[in-house]
Amino acid sequence: MEENEEVNEVPEEDQGNGQEALTRVTGMYKDWFLDYASYVILERAVPAIEDGFKPVQRRIMHALKELDDGRYNKVANVVGHTMQYHPHGDASIADAMVQIGQKELLIDTQGNWGNILTGDGAAASRYIEARLSKFALEVVFSPKITDWQSSYDGRKKEPVNLPVKFPLLLAQGAEGIAVGLSTKILPHNFNEIIDGSIKHLKGQR
Repeated sequence: MEENEEVNEVPEEDQGNGQEALTRVTGMYKDWFLDYASYVILERAVPAIEDGFKPVQRRIMHALKELDDGRYNKVANVVGHTMQYHPHGDASIADAMVQIGQKELLIDTQGNWGNILTGDGAAASRYIEARLSKFALEVVFSPKITDWQSSYDGRKKEPVNLPVKFPLLLAQGAEGIAVGLSTKILPHNFNEIIDGSIKHLKGQR
């Protein structure tokens, strides 16, 4: 089949004879691939500029907030709670949570979380613990101004975006590969981000 072949349908006069309209593969490819690419970009791989989180990261933070009582939680427990919102499996959730914890900004960790400098991996999720850092509790959450949506199975409500009061996308950095699009943002200097945020709030440049 030629790549530039157009979609051909059975003429209307022939459809009345019990024949169905035919859509060639090229037509299906154009429609379905765009839907697939949009899903991977928006729902999996690339962080939102509004709060700096990928969907799995946002759901982990939401789960940690629901579980928060000031004490540490087993990461395995947090992963299980997050699965109410994230339909892509426990391994992807655990890996994403370790990546957040290793940045030592949003999650207060306990146990062997690995080392990004030596390449050592974290211990299994049943052996390590986590809770929200004081910084995260201060700047990430504000339920009254949060827009909510139904979770994938309709049983729960999850945030569309978290009302973050700090440019986390710059502070944490981001990396992701989607379909036809990728992102790689290196972490910026924390003190310089604070200085820039203050100037922005004052209307300076």
